[in-house]
This record gives sequence, C-alpha cells and structure tokens, in this order.
Amino acid sequence: MHVEKNVCDSVIGTLLNIPGKTKDNANSRLDMVEMGIRQQLAPKSSGKRTYLPPACHTLSRNEKKSFCECLRSIKVPHGYSSNVKSLVSSKDLKLVGLKSHDCHVLMQQLLPVAIRGILPKKVRVVLTRLCLFFNAICSKVIDPKKLDELENEAAVILCQLEMYFPPSFFDIMVHLIVHLVREIRLCGPVYLRWMYPIERYMKILKGYVKNQHRPEASIVERYIAEEAIEFCSNYMSEADAIGIPMSRHGGRFGGIRGLKLKRMGREEVLRAQLYILNNTDEVQPYISAHKKIVKETFPRMNEKWVLNEHNKTFLKWFKETILADNTCSETLKRLARGAKFDVITWTGYDINNFTFYTKTQDDTSTVQNSGVMVVAESMHFSSSKDKNPVMASIPYYGIIEEIWDIDFITFRVPLFKCKWVDTKNGVKIDEFGFTLVNLENIAYTDEPFIMASQAKQVFYVRDPSSSNKKWSVVLKGKCNHRPNDSEHATLDIYETPSFSQRVPTLVEDTIGDEVYATREDHEEGIWENTQTVTGN
Repeated sequence: MHVEKNVCDSVIGTLLNIPGKTKDNANSRLDMVEMGIRQQLAPKSSGKRTYLPPACHTLSRNEKKSFCECLRSIKVPHGYSSNVKSLVSSKDLKLVGLKSHDCHVLMQQLLPVAIRGILPKKVRVVLTRLCLFFNAICSKVIDPKKLDELENEAAVILCQLEMYFPPSFFDIMVHLIVHLVREIRLCGPVYLRWMYPIERYMKILKGYVKNQHRPEASIVERYIAEEAIEFCSNYMSEADAIGIPMSRHGGRFGGIRGLKLKRMGREEVLRAQLYILNNTDEVQPYISAHKKIVKETFPRMNEKWVLNEHNKTFLKWFKETILADNTCSETLKRLARGAKFDVITWTGYDINNFTFYTKTQDDTSTVQNSGVMVVAESMHFSSSKDKNPVMASIPYYGIIEEIWDIDFITFRVPLFKCKWVDTKNGVKIDEFGFTLVNLENIAYTDEPFIMASQAKQVFYVRDPSSSNKKWSVVLKGKCNHRPNDSEHATLDIYETPSFSQRVPTLVEDTIGDEVYATREDHEEGIWENTQTVTGN
C-alpha cells in the first residue's frame, strides 16, 4: 500500500511539478550534468532565476489543465473512492489531500485515462504499463505461472522509466517494485497483507482515547469493555455484533429511492414481459418448442424470419399452452397470465452488490451509478438472407433510463430500461487496450430491457485524447458492500478491475539517451529561483 502511494506521489508530483514532491528540479539536473548524461537538460541561469529545459515528462500549462480537468470531470460509482473532484486544485493545477486509497484508485484506474491526451506516446506507454502492473499484483486471484512474467515486466518497466525520468526519481520506494512479485510468490496475494484494514483499525483504536494523558489505558479499558459486551451479546437473540460495519442500506436489496407507480403502455409492458420469459430458466423448454413449431410451419423461411415470428406470437401461444396444462407450476401460470400495466418505478436500486441510479438521478448526484454493461449471447446475421447465423457473446454498454418492478401479483421482477450503444459503430478498443464508447450512437431501441440481476456496473470518463469529445473510456465498477458476508466486512478485499484488455507495447529503435530525454512538441520549461539550487 505504501509503495503504491509513494510511487503515485512521485509520478504525479513530477508530472505536475508540485513543490516538495517533484523529482525534477535544479539539483537533479545538476546531478545529470555531473554524471555526463542528458546535457541538453542542464539548468540555465538567468539573473536570479534558473531555467530548466523541458524534459520528455515535462507538461505544458495546457497539458496540466487537461490533466486536472479530466480528473475534475470524473464521477465514480458509490463506494468506489472519495470524490475525485475534491482532490483537484484547478487554480494551482495540482492534486491535494491524496490519501492512500486515493493513490490506489489513481494508479490502478484513473491516471492512465487522464494522461491519454498528454505526454509523448513513449512516456504514456510506460506509465500505463506501470499502472497495469500494480493492477495485476493487487488481484485476488493470481496464476502462479504468470509470476515470472510479472517479475520480468517490473524490471522492464523500471528500465524504461530510467530512460525518461531523472535519476532522483528512483528512490527506495520505486526500487521496491522489483521485490513485490517475489513477496507474492512467498507470502500469497497482496490483499491479505496490505495495510488498509490495519490503518482503519488504528483509527478505531484512536477513537477509544478519552483521556489524552493516558491514551494506552483508555484503549485497553474500552477494548475490554467491548469484548465483555460482545461475549454477552452471544446469548441475546437478534443482537448486532459490535465493531462490524454495516452496509449503508442495512442489507436491503431492492428499491432504495424514488418510488413511483406509473401506468405504462400495453406494447411496452408486453415487450418487457417477453424479455422476462426469454430469460427465465423454467420457460426455456417452451421457447425451444415454439421455435420448432414456427420452423415446421414455415420451412422455407430463414432463421432471422423465424426468430421475428417467434417473438411476435410466443406470448399468446405460451399463455394458451400453460393455462391448458394443470400440471404447470404456479410461477409459470403467473407468468402466462401476464403482468400488471401499473409498474412500480425507482430512481435507485440495490442488486448484485452494486447501487444503480437512473440517468436523471445521476445528473443531480456527485456519483455515477447509471452506467451498465451486460454480456449477452445473441444470434448474429450477416444479412437478411443469412442461413447460417452465429451465436456469440458480446458485451453491451448502456445507460439506465428507468428502473421497473414488473408485478406478477405473487412476485415482482426488476428490470432496467436502458439506452444501448451500437456495438458495431459505437464501441472500439484502441492500441492501449482501452474500451471506448460513443454514448451518442444509440441502437437496439426495440430491445431496451435487461434483468436487473444480469447488470454489471461500469462508469464512463470522457476521453481527453478525443477531438470530437463524443468518445468515453469505459471503466468497470466494483462491489461496495457485502450484506450477507459480514465476517469479511473489515477486510478491504474488493479488487480494482483492470482498465485495459491488453498490455500496451512500444517497439523502440536504437536511439541515444539524449533523444529519449527531450520534449519536442513544446518549449515550456520550468523556472526556479536560484536560491533553491544548493548543489549536487
């Protein structure tokens, strides 16, 4: 945890030239002069001030503004991290008040996105690989066969960092990166050994102190009292355990806010009901039987036509079939009779260990909970005359417009009504492995529904490298509570999902060290007071 925080502080402090945290100053430039390397970066005196020529990692003012504006615009899901906007100082163009977990989220998710529109490509690649490395070693499950590969990756990353950053950047914390994989091999996954639960428990112990003159005695007295009460609570029914944090929703899974009862159109409710039937295991034999009947009735029609005809006629056929069969379960009979047209709607919903909001609710909130992704198996046709369709699993990305509870009298089924991005023209994966979506390129308007239980949370960050500002980077959300698993509630074991689908690589020619170190696209160096230069 502390290695990651220190590396994050060094990287961001150097990129933004934050006083006290940057590793690139006049003294480090004088060190390189004495070492006989990167002579073109030597400091130049001008009166009482010293000018440091721009290195390859030096950001111009516009690039610093782009970096800070990107971070200020980010809205993350609830429980993902602190409010990133509060960490950015637009006036001073720097990050302030970074805690350990803020650095954890920056290194493993947000930093690679924020630098997409700035820095030379070679520097972006190595910083992105550094972030991917931390993301990989913090996974809850690591294949032992890949540890050698990760260890080699750490060495390569450090060698590439040496090509672009000054020697003063490589303090003991940066050097410790090469030992992290060996520790995993000897001690197991990182999340069982990092300091987050220890630091949080230290905060609890500090809260026990009431007598500042005797802090240790205060902690002991309070700890013994709690232990005695906890022992007694074992003999009491319905007593909550002491010291175990509870979910902010109290273990409630279902609608959490914005309850309304709306009268929906018949066609829209029937479309939602058809989706529910198509995704209910107990109904699958009837779906296969009806498709077979349609295919036998119209033997000359292709698969696409058969599928459309099935969707048009299945509800009526299913109702007639089920109501004529007295051996069917009560669930099938309720599904066959259909749902009410008065639909319960919510603006917030808890399911799958995620909190989801509608887009309207998101617009008035400091978090982004409306992003959703579902992996669906669907039949793909190359044309309307295609006789050999292909079944494939494809991720679909969208935004939740409405949250419905479809009422079947004895039970309700939650659905998300979404706007879906066109997978053909609105989704792409770039050379760095980032998934990009164009949220304005909407498709599948006739299939807006998914089961709430199928939803996975994502959030979108506007791509700072995109010129038309229509494309957004997709980042995966993470679970924020475990109401049925309270014994692990004090362990921070929720891994941060990977932001990239591949490790970016850059094939470099054999170029001298002098060329690697320079910045050619701008001449905005760093000015320092001569008094700060004290020697090597």
